[in-house]
Amino acid sequence: MIRLEEEAIFSDGLTVKVDSQNTESWSTLTKGFTDANLLQTLAYGVSRAGRAGVSHLVVRNGDRVVGAVQVRLSGLPSLGQGLAYVRWGPMWKPRDAIGGLLEFRHIVRAIREEYALRRGLIVRLLPAIWQEDNEPYSEILKDEGYELNTNVAPYRTILMDIRSNLEELERGLHPKWRKHLNRARRNNLEVLEGEDDTLFVGLDSVYQEMIARKKFSGGADISSYRAAQEDLAPHEKMRVILCKEKEEIVAGAMFSAIGDTGVDLFRATSNRGVTTYGSYLVQWRVLVRLKEKGCMWYNLNGVNPSRNPGGYQFKSQLAGKFGRDVYFLGPFDAYPGRTKKTLMRCADTIRAMIKQRGLRRPNGEVPPQKGVTQETGN
Repeated sequence: MIRLEEEAIFSDGLTVKVDSQNTESWSTLTKGFTDANLLQTLAYGVSRAGRAGVSHLVVRNGDRVVGAVQVRLSGLPSLGQGLAYVRWGPMWKPRDAIGGLLEFRHIVRAIREEYALRRGLIVRLLPAIWQEDNEPYSEILKDEGYELNTNVAPYRTILMDIRSNLEELERGLHPKWRKHLNRARRNNLEVLEGEDDTLFVGLDSVYQEMIARKKFSGGADISSYRAAQEDLAPHEKMRVILCKEKEEIVAGAMFSAIGDTGVDLFRATSNRGVTTYGSYLVQWRVLVRLKEKGCMWYNLNGVNPSRNPGGYQFKSQLAGKFGRDVYFLGPFDAYPGRTKKTLMRCADTIRAMIKQRGLRRPNGEVPPQKGVTQETGN
């Protein structure tokens, strides 16, 4: 690949542009992909890593965008030391065309050539692909110089197919979950929803109460989501749904609906809310809104049956007959050389050991982790 300032040219005529996007242009570009998601928005990336820690790469075939990716940079990238991290990317499924294996190959090849070979960074790729689609994509990644990193546990979640109408989805709920939903409907609960910061504050207050009740040692931080919300484009905005009983917030949730897959971001129930079943009413409202947004899937964003059986039960019963317990493909790494590969694998091993020790708690609970929703159900 020949590099010409911001633009590179593949031998087959495809062009690659790097770091030529601003907030508006990137938002417009990602809107054209069905596999776009919150983690690939510029506002979210900046809230996590700062503007200097976010990089963009776009592959085009003439005027048509073949693929695009947002990369988070850490370490000392300007000195060729650090990590180029891609979570739930790249994007290669445009709304106006069929994104297939060839488009995926083009974008992952460009990522490796730009960030590993040219910049000397370690690339870690966690694409939003389920392992049941493993074979073609993993083979492409291996062909393009990536290696499956078995030292990092794959991401596990429940994926709910929400293409059916609401009546069918309700019939598909687990009977126990549907029973609790009907109880909530009879409790004269008030539901509020929107995108305002005051709703984020209300959700955080319930979340902190839940953390104290469950004696978690820490919690996922809602502040970065609040910061991102300010700069997200209208179609990218996260939405908060709160449930009240007699003016007191008893349950809440936050979700994102970009592309064809909605994502559960936060869920929480107050001490009082445990007996109101408000979390069931909230989650049903989430499904209604995802349907209105045109989403086809609902990613319930992280499950662990052994460490958090209550959370797993709540999510699996919500998904009911329309749910699948799935693993993400990856992570896949690309290295600029053997030395950095050895160092990175050693670091991964040490981090895994530390994390495993930190997750063990006398009461059997698991402390909340960033990026994973924390609700164990009623």
